[in-house]
Amino acid sequence: MLRNLPLSASGRLRLLIGAALCSQLLMPAVAMADPAYDALIIQARNGNFTPALSQLRQLSAERQTPGQISDHLVIAGWAGQDAEVLKVYEAQGKNRNLTTQALATVARTYRNQKQWPQALAVYQQALLREPNNIDLQLGQALTQADGGQTAEAVRRTRALVAANPNDPNRRMALGYALTRAGLNYDALFEFDQAFIRAGDKPEVVREYIVALQKARLPEPALRLSAKHPGVLDAVTQRRLEGDLAAERVRMAEYATRTEKERYVVADRALNDYDKLLTRWTPDASAHDDVVRWRIDRLGALKARARTAEVIREYQALKGEGVQLPTYALRWVAASYLDQRQPEQAEPLYRQVLTAPDADASYRVDDSTALFYALLESDKVDEARTVANDLATSQKPRVELKGLAIGNPNDNWMDAQQLSAQAGTYGGDLQGSETGLEALVARAPGNVGLRLAQADMYRARDLPRRAEGTLKEIEAQAPRDIGLEVSQAYTAMDLQEWRQMDALTDDVLARNPDNRQVQRLSRLRDVHDMAELRVEAYTGKSFGGGNNGDAGAVAGSRDWGIESVLYSPPINEDWRVFAGAGYATADFTEGTGQHRWQRVGVEQRTRDMTLEAEVSNHSYGYGAKQGAAVSITRDINDNWQYGGSLGYLLTTTPLRALNDDVTANGGSGFIRWRQNESREWKLSLSPSHFSDGNNRLEALLTGRQGVYSSPNVQVDLGLEVGASRNTKDDAVYFNPKSDLSVLPTVTVNHVLYHRYETQWSQQFQVGAGTYSQRDYSTGGVGLIGYGQRVRWNDVLEAGANLSLISRPYDGDRERDLRLLIDLTYRF
Repeated sequence: MLRNLPLSASGRLRLLIGAALCSQLLMPAVAMADPAYDALIIQARNGNFTPALSQLRQLSAERQTPGQISDHLVIAGWAGQDAEVLKVYEAQGKNRNLTTQALATVARTYRNQKQWPQALAVYQQALLREPNNIDLQLGQALTQADGGQTAEAVRRTRALVAANPNDPNRRMALGYALTRAGLNYDALFEFDQAFIRAGDKPEVVREYIVALQKARLPEPALRLSAKHPGVLDAVTQRRLEGDLAAERVRMAEYATRTEKERYVVADRALNDYDKLLTRWTPDASAHDDVVRWRIDRLGALKARARTAEVIREYQALKGEGVQLPTYALRWVAASYLDQRQPEQAEPLYRQVLTAPDADASYRVDDSTALFYALLESDKVDEARTVANDLATSQKPRVELKGLAIGNPNDNWMDAQQLSAQAGTYGGDLQGSETGLEALVARAPGNVGLRLAQADMYRARDLPRRAEGTLKEIEAQAPRDIGLEVSQAYTAMDLQEWRQMDALTDDVLARNPDNRQVQRLSRLRDVHDMAELRVEAYTGKSFGGGNNGDAGAVAGSRDWGIESVLYSPPINEDWRVFAGAGYATADFTEGTGQHRWQRVGVEQRTRDMTLEAEVSNHSYGYGAKQGAAVSITRDINDNWQYGGSLGYLLTTTPLRALNDDVTANGGSGFIRWRQNESREWKLSLSPSHFSDGNNRLEALLTGRQGVYSSPNVQVDLGLEVGASRNTKDDAVYFNPKSDLSVLPTVTVNHVLYHRYETQWSQQFQVGAGTYSQRDYSTGGVGLIGYGQRVRWNDVLEAGANLSLISRPYDGDRERDLRLLIDLTYRF
């Protein structure tokens, strides 16, 4: 019998063809008419090769006949002594008239030793004698397949199969040739046909299983292996089990019918890997397979949203010196990004994109991931460069043979969308709006594109426009997770609290591991918290007509603080609040003090915010009660109006209260807001003082953004104020009429930004005029500097120091003022 060859595909088929060839060897007619010699040959046929080989080795080369040399070659071939076969042939048999069987053995041996040209030459020599010998024809074709002549091997074996389609050996030879040609699915058909005809033969079953494995069908291969135990060796069996686990990893990335099923396949893959690793890790011979399983297991962990474990295992593999393939690096990079470590994700995505084996079909996905890694690392300019480069690298249409204009390229649309969206994050909202609207005009049914457009509208403070866009999307994909998340954010902007809760609960139940969903849930939780607001100020005035040390309006050494605590939402729309404050300042007529407490209720519903309160005031003349109510209503995204009424106004000047003068009144306003960078507001505030003075104030404010980048925003502002008072000789500042015009420039510079944390600084300068009746017009100058911090969605605090110089009653006064505010949710 033939020696066992390595169980590779080529080795298994050599064994099969060799067995077929050996069935015709050593006919008695060619042997010596020597009974002792014949007995040795019979023993060799029965598997006892040593006596015959010993006898043949003792014969001198000069005395050996062609028949004995032929016998020597064939028996050595049976014994698996390839080196002896080639030695005897090259030393004694090359130029002798050997039997066809001996030549077949030599050709097969050359093939075993991967000496393809020599094997083909001997096969050709044998075929000259027996051109119709099917075993020789198959051996020649298989050798051609091994030697790289796959096209000729396929041609020959196809002809042989056509001549006798029911011969399983021919089918398997064709399957082998197709496999060597890289046509695994064509090969599978041939092995399947052989299995149909000879499924009871172990060698046919084995080759069929391997063909299934090569065609990436490990599950049916394992089922067939279970029905034929012992057909596969342990190495092939474990690798097949690993292939099944890897197939499940690939399948785990696909969309499932329901959210509940999204982890089923990933869990199966993890269970497969756990069993394989437990069984084979202690076996040193399985080291390479174990490493491959550990790498592929990363994909199952990532699909299962266990990204922290992906990172730990990656670091362990890296510490062992394992170089991960490109597809696995993609999983690791995504896990770093999921765990909010974009600095580690960025170089991995760059490595994936520039790898020699980078898959072009993943270029858009990988570039998009790199874009977000850069964005979350606060490298906005680099992120926009990546998006723009990707957009220019994709062609609008895919050129296909036979189609003159090709098919639309989905990758092109995705790249254009990313480039347009980049403006939303890069301070170019107008450019983003223009780009997205142009793309929507070309692909109005693209759900992802419309979602990006809705998010852009929200960023531009146009929530109703976003809501309309999302309603259109809802008709196409009502259960899309991204749609519901965007709808929930929009509902939050519109104060549709119940809708926000319903949407958040739904997506949280369906996909709690989704980072977008988790972010939405976090903001909903913050909304449901209690809220503390604190405002404080202090200042000092210089100059003026009050001995040079007391300001006409604010006094000297003034300071104040107010704290208001809001409850968590009650029945979604309502909050109760309570607050207290204190203010003091020195005036020429003495020190004024004001203490107040207030309680009230706030209602926030769609298009309206209503607030009512009662208050208690103490300012040196006993306790007095006040009340106020205010309302703000939205007409649409652009127009808003509101008003308030108050009894014992909290805006009454402290200097008036110090003289026991109170004020009642109200205000009304209308605001037009085009988008996040342009707005105007006009307000009128009439009030009546207890000393008989009637005051009417008007204020027009406007703002226009003139520059915007990821970290710097510049706004031009304008403030025009006018007032009229009916009383001439009030103790508090009370001009008969006045007019102020103050243009300003405000710069906001982001110093640090990472997810929900941001630190920024603000600069403000202004120069204008102030005109007061009975006094000359004077100049007004303003300079200010401030900083703000936002942290973890629950804390926002800021401080601003400003210096303003302006005339009051003809005397110039400079006011240095520090304002501090804090908002904290808990």
